[in-house]
Amino acid sequence: MKQIKLAHQHLADADDVPAVLAASWELFELIAAIASASAVECPDMYPAFTFASGAAVNGRNALAFAPSLPPLPRGAAQDPPKPAGEVYQTADALAGLASALSIRLRETAELATADRSACENAASDADRITELLAKEN
Repeated sequence: MKQIKLAHQHLADADDVPAVLAASWELFELIAAIASASAVECPDMYPAFTFASGAAVNGRNALAFAPSLPPLPRGAAQDPPKPAGEVYQTADALAGLASALSIRLRETAELATADRSACENAASDADRITELLAKEN
């Protein structure tokens, strides 16, 4: 959960279009890794985590077409994070992160004409993650 809180802060601290795009790339990577690791923890949540991981990869890939995306470090692969805490709490935390990501990408789309399509497509993928993992009321 600490990684998710840090990711929220990293996104909030991004102060221009390239920084938002880079932070969004990293967040999609984090969501994909945590969702993949969490899928095996709970059979009931396996489909939701698996589809959320796929949506995160799609969102990350959508950002690859953004002209303002700065060069990203290569070969900085980390071990996938281990799910911390209860799997339903993890799902809810990822849904909250994806929701914040969608909002920030839609705001950025309004500011960055050249990056609009990439931001909107990635925001749609973030919305899908939220739909898949958010608690049902």
